[in-house]
Amino acid sequence: MAGCADKPKPAEKAPPAQQPKTAVTSTAAQAKVEEIPVAVYAYSPAGRRDPFMPIIIKEEKKALAGNQAPLERFPVNEFKLAGIVWGGLGYHAMLEGPDGKGYFIRVGTKIGPNQGVVKKITQTTMIIEEKYKDPTGEVNRKEITIELRKKQEGTP
Repeated sequence: MAGCADKPKPAEKAPPAQQPKTAVTSTAAQAKVEEIPVAVYAYSPAGRRDPFMPIIIKEEKKALAGNQAPLERFPVNEFKLAGIVWGGLGYHAMLEGPDGKGYFIRVGTKIGPNQGVVKKITQTTMIIEEKYKDPTGEVNRKEITIELRKKQEGTP
């Protein structure tokens, strides 16, 4: 076999001829892949929270956005007068809010969403003055009296 150097070997030419065929086949396969339409997914963030924003900071922003004192968030009639304390500094009232928390207030404290102001605290009552607009557009004032709950009969 070493003496047949004049004839090229057919096995040697076949691999180079096969390499271009595979290259052509792969480009044709790529062309077919590009021609196939692919379903496009579109994300709509409407109505969803940003998954990359921390939840805790979002709660703090809500608290700052309200920017109202807890006493100004709830209507006056939802508070319960739990107790009245008096001494050298005058009368102070303890209210229980609808959120279950207790609040100490004094004369001049703002309360309620209608900008009510505590006008007077006595041993058994608290008087709050609220301003409101009537249907004619006039600003009127109304006084709300909250009485201290007395102990029920039969309990010590």
